[in-house]
Amino acid sequence: MPPHAGSERTSPLTKRLSLRMLVGAIVLSLFAVACGASDDDFAAAAAGVDPVETNAGGVLVKPPDVLEGGSAGPSAGLPLLLEGAPLTPIVAFRYFDGTQASTAEFAGRPTVVNFWASNCAPCVAEMPEFEAVHRAFADRVDFVGMNTADVGRESAVALAAQTGVTYPLADDTTSMVFREFGGFVMPTTVLLNTQGQVAFTWSGVLTGDELTRLINKHILSE
Repeated sequence: MPPHAGSERTSPLTKRLSLRMLVGAIVLSLFAVACGASDDDFAAAAAGVDPVETNAGGVLVKPPDVLEGGSAGPSAGLPLLLEGAPLTPIVAFRYFDGTQASTAEFAGRPTVVNFWASNCAPCVAEMPEFEAVHRAFADRVDFVGMNTADVGRESAVALAAQTGVTYPLADDTTSMVFREFGGFVMPTTVLLNTQGQVAFTWSGVLTGDELTRLINKHILSE
């Protein structure tokens, strides 16, 4: 039966063609808008994005200093590690004034760690000279006197007053710090560089001139 007058029917082919034309028109419109955007428009859009950098392949990645739990690089701003020098052992200890500390805090400054005891005659002999060197390098080198396995705090404090030592003194009553640094005889002196490494260790007595030479050679010449 012929179709009813005034009621045209659209064929399936015609519908598909119309839909494709509509989609094509939308795509062209979006492309035209994007092409017409200015550099300022793109800059404004990027302003609300987290800090990013573009690598050679054009892929946006977060720089190391904003990665969650990451760091900007090895040593976190410290100089590069000295080849062949071991890292400073990390050990907790307490200063004479009761302050809790860790050897990890020595990184970042050249440091002289001297292990001593009040019943160690060679230790007593070198302490005034260490104090003189400490005063000479006060603005460039830190000193710490590690009182190791002493007979008592009172004798250690009395000796510090007797020898005129003014640099910080700390307790190592169990010799744990001494052992971690490989000590086997007292006095022992350890030189730590700014990178947090053991640059030099000396077992035995040091004069002020010898200590000065070792400091200049091992932890101030880098």
